[in-house]
Amino acid sequence: MTKRTKTSTYGGRRSRVSYRFVWKFALIVFLVALAFRGAYLLEASRRPDFNLFYMDEEYHLGWARSLATGVWNAPYDELKGAPYFRAPLYPHFLAGLLALFGGSTVAVRIVQICLGSVSCLLTYAVGARVFGQRVGLLAGLLCSLYWVLAYFDTQLLLPVLLVLLVLAGIFAALLAAERRSSLLAALTGLAFGLYSITRPNMLVFFPFLIGWAVAFTRREAPRSGRWFVILLVAGLVVPPAVVTLRNRVVGDDWVLVASQGGVNFYIGNNPQSNGMQAVVPGTRQTWWGGFQDTKAIAEEAAGRPLKPSEVSDYWFGRAFDYIRDDPAGWMRLMLRKAGAYVGNVELPNNEPYEAYRSEYVSLRSIPLGFGLLFGLFLVSLPLQVKLRRRAMAEKASAGRIRADFVVLMLALVVAYSLTIIAFFVTGRYRVPMLPFLAIGASVTVTGVLDLLRSRALAKAAVTVAAAVGIVVLLNIDYLGARQATGGFADLTMAQDRLDTGDVGGAITALEKLRREGSVRAPEVLLTLARAYLKRGSPQDREAAFRVAEEGLGEYPDEPEFLWYSAVGFAAQHDWAMVRQRITRFLELEPDNMRAFHLGFMAAMELGDRRAAQTYLDRAVAVDGNDPIIGEMQKRLNQPPSP
Repeated sequence: MTKRTKTSTYGGRRSRVSYRFVWKFALIVFLVALAFRGAYLLEASRRPDFNLFYMDEEYHLGWARSLATGVWNAPYDELKGAPYFRAPLYPHFLAGLLALFGGSTVAVRIVQICLGSVSCLLTYAVGARVFGQRVGLLAGLLCSLYWVLAYFDTQLLLPVLLVLLVLAGIFAALLAAERRSSLLAALTGLAFGLYSITRPNMLVFFPFLIGWAVAFTRREAPRSGRWFVILLVAGLVVPPAVVTLRNRVVGDDWVLVASQGGVNFYIGNNPQSNGMQAVVPGTRQTWWGGFQDTKAIAEEAAGRPLKPSEVSDYWFGRAFDYIRDDPAGWMRLMLRKAGAYVGNVELPNNEPYEAYRSEYVSLRSIPLGFGLLFGLFLVSLPLQVKLRRRAMAEKASAGRIRADFVVLMLALVVAYSLTIIAFFVTGRYRVPMLPFLAIGASVTVTGVLDLLRSRALAKAAVTVAAAVGIVVLLNIDYLGARQATGGFADLTMAQDRLDTGDVGGAITALEKLRREGSVRAPEVLLTLARAYLKRGSPQDREAAFRVAEEGLGEYPDEPEFLWYSAVGFAAQHDWAMVRQRITRFLELEPDNMRAFHLGFMAAMELGDRRAAQTYLDRAVAVDGNDPIIGEMQKRLNQPPSP
């Protein structure tokens, strides 16, 4: 990199500001980031829940394993010949790593912490080229030691790719502008295009990026800038266009990247939404259960099977109906989501990672939180405006380029943040913006240091007071989000205990949640029933039956409660109740072989051979080779099937 320095008068005393990329500093940032992430990964790998994957992680892993092996077991076989419901890049990236490393998720996580460390290096590079060496170095170190980034770099979730791609795109754009390089402009577009097929909300930033490219080339390269813009646009368009075309060819449906947009928009814009919980009201809270229920609800309303794009349109329509019918309520909800987005609480979606933080020495060792980072970023805004003006006043084009990127990065933060608030807010959705917030926070810190060095104590005091005031306000949990998510954290930890063999500890924790009623969700009682059955004493089986009956009082259409209740009534030889429960169960899960068998037994005990024959016929239609078929035929004195 060429050496670039500029005389600065910030704070009243002239100083030399370097905008170079220095490999020594880049290496320091990378190694600090890698050491911090490695320490956390090593600590996490020693825990019994290290290889437990829930919700989105489980979905990504199942999808990726299907891609890597070519074996599409249910329910993932639904994804093979259909338009993408979720953007496909991360599962394909994960599939490539699994194929390369023989299915090892540990190897995947090692690769990801290396990529996360590269992202910290890129944060340094962007900060240094736009705001100077000190800002870049401090921002890189903040990202290196920020526990949220380190945590998500080890998860089988999107942020590790999102952070890398957005920083790679911004840095490539900087280099493209400095070197007037159309090739680098194409790489800029490609980075953001790949981001859009990882999470499509980046599409909203495309007009800003194209607008910057057009303005830049008109000013700096009016004759040769055409290809700069054309190749940038080509890079942006190709990835989403390829995925959209694939959806049309494979799934016979025009779906722009992924079809989940309507469902996600309704999640955050409906009368029952709190803006922070990723559940459609009236659907099951499991990943696949919710997916199937949202499709079934839309098709029932339409009275016919729907394509994925039509399902998405249905939920968009429901959301816009709510917005039209209750604009005041919707505005209150939007303000609530905005408050949740900027607040210091890490809102969980996949698992309560803020609650987990206290269990890791590595993660709790560095006291950095979102409130501090965002507060310092807000204070930096007037400072960034001043720095932009100084850059614009420079005669060299390098200053004008830096000024452009001050605006471009702020536009990115604002546009991206609005897309999150428009849908629903969780902590991990704001992760891609953390490097840019870290850069702004570093502008504040270095600005205060310059003021102190130049003895401008009053200005320094005002800046510090503003920062402290904003950080304090952001740390106030106005929405009660921490308390609301506390029950979810307790439930998840109890589920971890059950999955790792601590059945007694799980039952104790779940019974506490049951008594307190702090979590109003079927998972509390479902997990408790599973725990009692796993422990397995006669008293435990009776307890599981009581829990199932309690669950049916609140959630009468939950299949698992119906099943546990039917089994409990069978143990009591109350065959009429068994039949009642199984009849409803099979309405919800019409191909369940266990239910056919139990319904058959109930019918035989009640002397209803015609009903027993019906259960047998339905079982044969689903899987004529299942061993229970022969048992059922024997009870009816029928010859076994050939």
